[in-house]
Amino acid sequence: MIVVASMLSMVLAADPPKPVPAPPAESLAGRPGVTGELRIHRDMRSAAADGLLPRHVSVWLPPGYTLPENASRRYRVLYMHDGQNAFDPATAFLGREWHADEVATDAILRGEIPPVIIVGIWNTPERVADYTPDQDMEEARGDNKPQGRGGQGARYLDWIVRELKPFIDSNYRTLPGRESTAIMGSSLGGIISLAAAERHAETFGCVAAVSPSLWWNKGAVIERWRVRTPDLCRLWVDMGDRERAGLADALRSFEAAARPTCGTRLHAEVVPGGRHDEPSWSARLGRTLKFLFAASQWQQVAPPEPVPEAAQPSKDASGGARVPPAPKTPPA
Repeated sequence: MIVVASMLSMVLAADPPKPVPAPPAESLAGRPGVTGELRIHRDMRSAAADGLLPRHVSVWLPPGYTLPENASRRYRVLYMHDGQNAFDPATAFLGREWHADEVATDAILRGEIPPVIIVGIWNTPERVADYTPDQDMEEARGDNKPQGRGGQGARYLDWIVRELKPFIDSNYRTLPGRESTAIMGSSLGGIISLAAAERHAETFGCVAAVSPSLWWNKGAVIERWRVRTPDLCRLWVDMGDRERAGLADALRSFEAAARPTCGTRLHAEVVPGGRHDEPSWSARLGRTLKFLFAASQWQQVAPPEPVPEAAQPSKDASGGARVPPAPKTPPA
């Protein structure tokens, strides 16, 4: 018994697994289509999350970050899912990016938000599993994959909180508190951002769910928030009125569930003319960043005016809107 107890105490006292050393950052500054200082850590692995695939992580640094006079300054951080679509048209799906580097640079130089570090977490072939907190037993996409996919979101979120965020905080000059840490995603990335609020509200005080897939698992996320809404500093949720039928109504149901707890800290919006694609999400990213990070409350961020039908962008062969890329030089 003494031997067993001694062995048990040794196990309990053992240090947690040491993080897998991340490869050095590769600078993508000056790459066509990229604005500012963008670095990439390739094939970042987990030391503790069994089965979680390695993935690239991009880190965009705001204007002035590398200047000597800012060497002691610390910065708020936004974690974005589907990070390959955030900054670089060369890696974005169908070449359509969020233009997060240009949009953030513009907002910072205009003084609308403080300088912010943006961490883009790339997805993997296990995107559906990573970006969903529960299984959808009826989910079928016509790609010959079995129903009942998903449900590994907790593993992915725990990796972000326990391994990736400590790495970012150790290697970049961040403000690590929850009030300075935001997480954001679109579609299923919106669902896993809401799940981050449910599971790790002590880490992520600010959350943005853009066009979230509220249909997942028969809208289970709405019921969870109706039962228990996380206490957040700021929450942004939106949906385009040109997305899947019924999702605008689902957004209002989610708002009704979250509003009693969040009050004016919640911005919920049905976006006129909004589609389920990166050009639409990029078009409202500036307002989202203002809501999440501006010193003022920004609860009354005005929605854009509806776009007349004749002015709607033409469709490309994939069915998405063909939108000219945002300018790469921010306005003065």
